[in-house]
Amino acid sequence: MSNQEMAGILEQQNSLLSRVEEVLSENQRLRLQFQELTEREALFRQIAENVREVFFVISAKTDEILYISPTYEKVWGRSCQSLYEEPQSWLFAIHPEDSFKALATIETQFRTGDDFEEEYRIIRPDESICWVRVRAFPVRDVMGKVNRFVGIAEDITNRRESEEALRKSEEQFRLTFEMAPIGMAISSLKGKFRRVNQALCDALGYTQEELLGVSFAEISHPEDWEAHRNLEQLLIQGKETDFQIEKRFIAKDGRIVDTLLKVLVVHDSDGKPLHFNNQIVDITERKSMEKQLRHDALHDALTGLPNRALFMDRLEQQLKKSQNNESYLFAVLFLDLDRFKVVNDSVGHLVGDKLLIEIARRLEKSIAPTDTVARLGGDEFTILLENIASKSEATLVAESIYQTLTFPFHIDGYELFSTASIGIALSSVGYDKPEDILRDADVTMYSAKEQGKARYEVFDNSLRDRALLRLEIETDLRRALERKEFEVYYQPITSLKLGILSGFEALVRWNHPTKGRIQPGDFIPICEETGLIVPLSNWLLKEACQTTRSWQLKYPEHPAIRMSINLSAHQFRESQLIQEVESVLQETGLSGKCLKLEITESTLIDNLDTVTEIILHLREKEIQFSIDDFGTGYSSLSYLHRFPVDTIKIDRSFVSQMQAEENSAIVKAIVTLAHMLNMDVIAEGIETTAQLAQLRLLQCEYGQGFFFSKPLNKAQAEALIASSPKWETVK
Repeated sequence: MSNQEMAGILEQQNSLLSRVEEVLSENQRLRLQFQELTEREALFRQIAENVREVFFVISAKTDEILYISPTYEKVWGRSCQSLYEEPQSWLFAIHPEDSFKALATIETQFRTGDDFEEEYRIIRPDESICWVRVRAFPVRDVMGKVNRFVGIAEDITNRRESEEALRKSEEQFRLTFEMAPIGMAISSLKGKFRRVNQALCDALGYTQEELLGVSFAEISHPEDWEAHRNLEQLLIQGKETDFQIEKRFIAKDGRIVDTLLKVLVVHDSDGKPLHFNNQIVDITERKSMEKQLRHDALHDALTGLPNRALFMDRLEQQLKKSQNNESYLFAVLFLDLDRFKVVNDSVGHLVGDKLLIEIARRLEKSIAPTDTVARLGGDEFTILLENIASKSEATLVAESIYQTLTFPFHIDGYELFSTASIGIALSSVGYDKPEDILRDADVTMYSAKEQGKARYEVFDNSLRDRALLRLEIETDLRRALERKEFEVYYQPITSLKLGILSGFEALVRWNHPTKGRIQPGDFIPICEETGLIVPLSNWLLKEACQTTRSWQLKYPEHPAIRMSINLSAHQFRESQLIQEVESVLQETGLSGKCLKLEITESTLIDNLDTVTEIILHLREKEIQFSIDDFGTGYSSLSYLHRFPVDTIKIDRSFVSQMQAEENSAIVKAIVTLAHMLNMDVIAEGIETTAQLAQLRLLQCEYGQGFFFSKPLNKAQAEALIASSPKWETVK
């Protein structure tokens, strides 16, 4: 073999060895690359399988799932193997309401090769709902063509639920804020409005745009803003978390709006104050009602005047002034209308109420603006005169009241007149309690009324003593019947024609265990006022009838003795009067014709129909009736013919003054009128022979008085009957 051939063979061998080395080198490089890829794949899988998102690779040509991370099973609730076997199953799990949009996006993006992102719900095999966010990116080959998509699917259920909860919360807040029936506002830390609702706008009369252009300070009542702002500063400083106050706002039209303001401070995530949430409740109506209630609690509903509570409060303030300043003087006037009951009984309570209102207005005009006139109830009024110079200033006010009441009141077609009795108490007397001075003014008023009404009187200590005595008597009166302290005395009634005893008038006397004999004038008026007159009169009726019947049985030869007994107006208001009288007659056995019941003119006039009905009923028992003290009351001669009575008693005041021509004429007129009406006459208070002679000339049938006998106790009266007395008649 030639060298040339050998050289050629060596060259070929060298070339082959070089090629082998290249192949071996390439093989080594490929093995290294493969190893690197394997390691990278292992790392990729390790990462993909441990992240909480689902990692996937999809073929762009066949939509085949090239890779899906194990998290898929947790999110979709299906196995990875099922997805490899059925690549479209992940798409079929999309919620029907989201599938159209999601599939359209995926199809479009796969076709265009663009990356995409989509959020939708999927339905797991257990029918639970899971929200996912899918993001995919195209992977291109060396030619730039998309051959697959790499993506991540993230479970965002918690986030979506939180967002939904937040959305609902925000929507609920919005609805609550906007639709709240109370005012709502969000304000900055400097007091500017950031958000307001319609209720607040309606309450203040602004539009939302107008309110958003102002601040709390601009619409707050000047007296309330400083307190409001100070409380807000406490919230900003973290010393308080909220506060609630009553606050006044000024509405757009200038009116004052009372509100209940509650303020809460809102902080950011770092705890710094952001703004204020304000709740503003319109309480204007409530405050108005409270004001009205306070007014009603302190004022009389009928007249609108201050009532007792307010009057006593002002009186207490005046008393403190006088206690702190010896020279300070004030006065209390206690006023009671005279005979106001007649108005109610004659024209009705409605007209009576209107009269009280008119009187209240006149009283207000009679005093200074700084003084107080109050109504205590019924027809009682009180007046507080502040800072007066002297007693005469108080009496001038009383005289002014009399003057203003002299003018008639024209109400509902009636012309009415009214007078008043007034008691005046001055602070100079020295008082510790307001009720004491009011008590003394009241006592003084009663004294004025007892002195004849339509007058005033100024308090002195003697009046208090009399009041205390009166109270003691009233207290003792309530036990006097139980203790049998009363006794019946009998005033003989004589026939003036025959000069013989014809009967008695029963009179009650009180033998007090410590005070001795108390005169009727000192306790009968108290009995009338307290209502004790009814049980006392019933006792007197029974006692006198029983005594009369016992005398009749003991002295049958004596002409039938007739007993006269006074009836109180209170008894005619008792439904049991007729039954009481009939029961006494039946129990005692006294005949009705031996009983004469005496009533006053005022009782007849005040209760004409009722009294007349009772009289007619009792007359069926042959009981007789007489009008007592005729001429001292109404002297209503025009009414006399309407009264079903048998006798008229002429009051002692006319008899004692018969020497005067005018009184003699009155007595004559009464006797003549009585005879014309077939009534007989009894003259009271006969004390002299001259009086007896005049009465006989006028043909007066009966008389009683000291000329014949003073009132006698039971034993003395019985002795008089037994003696068959005979008084000389005057020829």
